[in-house]
Amino acid sequence: MPRRNLRTTLTAFIRTLNEGRRFAAEAYSWASRTPGHRPTISVRRRNSITEHAFLHSFLAWEAFLEESFVLYLSGQRPPRGRAPQRYSFPPNIQIAMDWVVPEGKDYAMWTIANHVANRAERFFRHGAPYASVLRGNQNTLDELRILRNAIAHSSTSVRRKFETLVRNRLGILPMNLTVGAFLWTSIPASHPPRAFIEDYLNRIEFIARQIVPS
Repeated sequence: MPRRNLRTTLTAFIRTLNEGRRFAAEAYSWASRTPGHRPTISVRRRNSITEHAFLHSFLAWEAFLEESFVLYLSGQRPPRGRAPQRYSFPPNIQIAMDWVVPEGKDYAMWTIANHVANRAERFFRHGAPYASVLRGNQNTLDELRILRNAIAHSSTSVRRKFETLVRNRLGILPMNLTVGAFLWTSIPASHPPRAFIEDYLNRIEFIARQIVPS
């Protein structure tokens, strides 16, 4: 892990999110049909690029959780506010990284929000600043994970979870819908119209800023 502080950890994460937003927006523009503008890429290619941008953003989210957790466990405080009260006091960052790995595992998983919240309660009083924030945004984070898995894997069970998410959010399941196409679908009843990818990335930034207030 780079020797960062919590401010630079948050800044790096937001920078990656902005890159994902920009990359996806450019792909949308390249595939758009407007008067006087000929698309330079297909909609299929746009969707593929969008999935890549989303996956890159989710991986950055996992890295943000791990890095901020280890820095808090090492005694750092956020740019604004107090450091959480620790139950454990590792002498350095490397040992802090070792301590968060579950017994019998090679590494800690940061994909499932509730697991991270449970881990936080073992190391910090009330699980701060993770438990309440992650559990309060459980639905959003579960949807992000389902989409991440649907991009990264092609199993039947993963596809089924993605299709259930789509039905819950849209009320219907369009035929042959890809994750990229879903992400560019407007959220029903959103005013002004807002695509799912915009909403998801905005929400995950909001959650990160609650974990590391600046």
